[in-house]
This record gives sequence, C-alpha cells and structure tokens, in this order.
Amino acid sequence: MLDGYGSSGRATGYWVLFASILAASMAFVASSSLNVALPAIQVELGARGADLIWIPNAYVMVQASLIVVSGAMGDYYGRKRICMLGIVLFALASVVCSAVTTTGVLIAGRLAQGVGSSMIVPNSLAIVSAHFSQKGQGWAIGLWSGFTVLMAGSAPFFAGVVTDLGMWRLVFLIHIPLGIVAALSFLRFVPESYDKSKTVSPRRMSLLGALLITLGLGGVTFGFIESSTFGFSSPVIILAIAGGLAAMGVFLFGEREGNYAILPLWLFRSRNFSASNFISLVFHGVIQPVVLYLPLNLIQVQGYSATFTGLATVPMILVATLGSALVGPLLDRRGPRVPIVLGLALIAAGFFFFANIGVSNGEGEYFSTFFLPIMLFGFGFSLTFAPLTMAAMASAPETNAGIASGVNHTVTRVGQVLVVGVLGGLAITWFGQLLMSDAYIQALPAEAQTHLAGESGNLAETGIPDWLTEEQQARIDEVISESFAATFSILMLIGAAACALSAVVAIFTIDDRELKLRQGQDILDETDTLPDDKRNSSPEAPRDTPLRESP
Repeated sequence: MLDGYGSSGRATGYWVLFASILAASMAFVASSSLNVALPAIQVELGARGADLIWIPNAYVMVQASLIVVSGAMGDYYGRKRICMLGIVLFALASVVCSAVTTTGVLIAGRLAQGVGSSMIVPNSLAIVSAHFSQKGQGWAIGLWSGFTVLMAGSAPFFAGVVTDLGMWRLVFLIHIPLGIVAALSFLRFVPESYDKSKTVSPRRMSLLGALLITLGLGGVTFGFIESSTFGFSSPVIILAIAGGLAAMGVFLFGEREGNYAILPLWLFRSRNFSASNFISLVFHGVIQPVVLYLPLNLIQVQGYSATFTGLATVPMILVATLGSALVGPLLDRRGPRVPIVLGLALIAAGFFFFANIGVSNGEGEYFSTFFLPIMLFGFGFSLTFAPLTMAAMASAPETNAGIASGVNHTVTRVGQVLVVGVLGGLAITWFGQLLMSDAYIQALPAEAQTHLAGESGNLAETGIPDWLTEEQQARIDEVISESFAATFSILMLIGAAACALSAVVAIFTIDDRELKLRQGQDILDETDTLPDDKRNSSPEAPRDTPLRESP
C-alpha cells in the first residue's frame, strides 16, 4: 500500500523523484567534489596523510553511526520532515567547512555534515520507495541512482576548476543550491510519508537504543580509522573497538526483546536482504580507495591538473548515469542477480587494469592508461548500484522503507569507513616501506633517510631534504612517485579480488524468485484494502494509481 500518498497522480510522483534526487545529490556531491580538492587542502592547511583519511572518513563515520536511527525516525515522525531537517543542518555545516583555517575545524565541520547527511540519504530513498509500488520500484530507484550519480559525478569537474583557480573553499558551497531547491520542492509538492502501522507506536522508539547503536557503530568505526595512526595495540583503539562491539551487542539483545523499536531484526530473515547488504558492504568499501586515492595519484604522481582530473572521471559518470537509468526497468521484469554479477565482474576488471598502470607520462597518455578502467568502473557501477539497492529495498515491506534504507546505507557507510580506515592505514605503512627499501634511498646519508622516514606519512607529498643536490632531489621525487604508484596497485588488486568474490556470492545468494513472490504478496495486500468492486482490476497495480507503473 502506498504510505501516505493514496491515489496521487503522475505529476506528484515526478516531484517526489525530483526533490528526493536533489536532496540525496546534495550529500553525494559533497563527497565526490572534495576528493579533487584534497591535494590543495593538504598543501594549504598542512594536512598529514592521516588527515587525508580523516577528512572524508569523519563524514562517513557519523553517517554510519546515525543513519539507522535517522531512517527509523523518518518512518515514525515523517520522512520528509527528517530529510528537510538534515538539509538545513548540512547547509550550515558546509558554510563552516568553507571558512576553516585548520584541519581540526574542517574535520569537525565534516562531522556535522555527516549528521545532516544521515538524515537526508535514507529518507530521500525511503520516500521514493514508499511512493512507488513494487512493480515500478526498480524504475524509480534506477532513476534515483542514475541521477544522483550524475550530480555527484559532475561535481569533480567544477571542483577541479575552482581548485586550479585557488578557490577550493567553494567546493563546500556548490551543493547548497541543490538543497535549497530540494527543500522548496518538498514543502510545496511532496506529501509527508511515514509508517502508519498500528503495531508500533512512534513513542516506543527508545533514546537509549538510539544512543547504543550510535556509540556502537561510532566506536568501531573510530577505532579502525585511528588504527592507522595509533596502531591496533593502542589502548585507545582497543577500548574504542571493544566498547563499540559491546554497545552493539547490548543493542541487538535489547532489540531482540523488543525494547527499542529501531531495527526490526526479522528483516534479515530474508536471504536477499542479508545477501544484498553483505555485498553492499564489500562493494562500497573497496571502491572507496579509488575515490580517495585516484585523484591523489593523478595530481601528485601522474602530473594531471585538478581540472583535467575532474574531466578524467566524466566518462565514468556518464556511463554510470545512463546505465543506472536503463537498468531500472529491467529490474522490475528480470530481477537484480544477473546485473549485480556482471557489474561486479566489470569492476574487478577495472581494478586489475588500474593496478597495472604505474607511473605514466602525464595527461597525454590518459586514453592509453586510465580511460579503460574508468569506463569499466562506470559500466560496472551502473549494473551494480541500483540492483543492490533494489534487492535490499524490495525485500522489506513498504512500511519499513525508511529503516530498510537506513540499514542498507549504514552497511555501505560502515564498509567505506572500515576499508578506508584499515587499508588507508596499511597504505601509509606500505608506502613508507616501499620508499625506504628503495636502493637509491638506502644509499643516501643517514640524516636524509631519517628525514624521509619521518615525512613518509604524507604519502606523495613526502618532504624532500632541501640540503640535497637538485639531482638527488629529482631522483628522490621519482622514487616517491613510484612508491605511491606501487601502493595504489596493491590497493587495486585487493579491490579486484574482493569484487570477484562478491560476484560469486551474488550468484549463490541473490534469489530473483523471492523478490517476485514478495512483489505479488504486496499487490495482494494492497488489493485487500480496495472495495470489492475494484479487487478484480489489474493484478499488477490498481488502475486509479497510474504512477505505480513505470512509464
């Protein structure tokens, strides 16, 4: 049954998509545009290599901690209401980020952005999922996925231009107009959406449960991120991870007893729901090193300008956008398993080609080096993102759309945080080992080696001793580039193996038949609410709601 929308017409449905896409794009643009500006931020604010992990991951960590709670709040108190509150908070935090002078304040601003984003993303998708019937859900989610990818993917070009002009601070402001238009559209054209189930009262959502899940996910993700700085043997890291796991254990036990009314654990009885969320964790996790380190590689090692770096990803975005929009209607008819498997296989191939590039001769070799894996990523992403989302959302009842979306997005953010935190810390270690084990570096004076070892935490921005000769400095710069390229290759091979394994998991776990049976049950449930004289209408969708059928 359409929750809160009744028999609204086709025009309302397009406004639902328009407002939801713009709202989600606001959050996605903030992430995609930042990566191009990171090299400039590192130079101007003096950010360490660990800071380069924290700046994007602070945002994702808070998302991972709060997104389930925000999704549940949307179900209970109104998805539109929570989404709009997130837009306001996100915009205010973005203004703070644009005016920072230290990395500490920037990280704090990113934390606040993460709170706002945790309200925006799951509820915008839940609004779409709740408005469209199961038959049209694949089409709608495909459009939501495709256009959010397009908006997020177009941002790096603008970010590159303003960064080359020395105005990287504008990167934190470009998404605010999207939020303003989205908020106005929600206010004027989009009805409220919430869980009308009489079995769960909004007042039952426990603040203690919300605190436990926030502390649990926050502790674990904080521990993994900071492990790259303190090491896993640090008492701070041990306490954060152990405390986070304990808090999550208490939360799950209490939720099983029905004490918190936040996370319906019975959702995981669906094999599709469990499998799609597991694959989402791996998929979104392993692509993060590409998102984070590819711009650093192109600018600091390959010698690309920030503008050209933004342009370099445009083919991937165009392909991902077009593919996501086209694959949506196919999902309604055929199911998500085949697209997921093919998409993961293509991304694994892209990882493999990335791993074999090394150091190129600059922008002139773009089409013979980075273009092919970027295109493979675009095709693979278009075949994977929307089907994974649809498999998770279609496995849950519409009344739990917000919490299902929250769980799915939490899983993806946890994957991103854990992979970037763990692999980011390892990348810094691998880079230092590769750099200091090079024969030329080992032949340098001990003072120079000590200096380079201390600077290696800055990755490709490792400082070179200025007392060495120009020839020595040039050779060290080459070794730094080669060491970073080798580290990048290791990360890409790990990604290739993870995606290949996920494709195998999808073959044996994603069941298209289960989704079709659930679609049929949802249609029967909705038909039961119709008057007797209308129950014999089309078994796919009541004729008085044309928006439920994909165009």
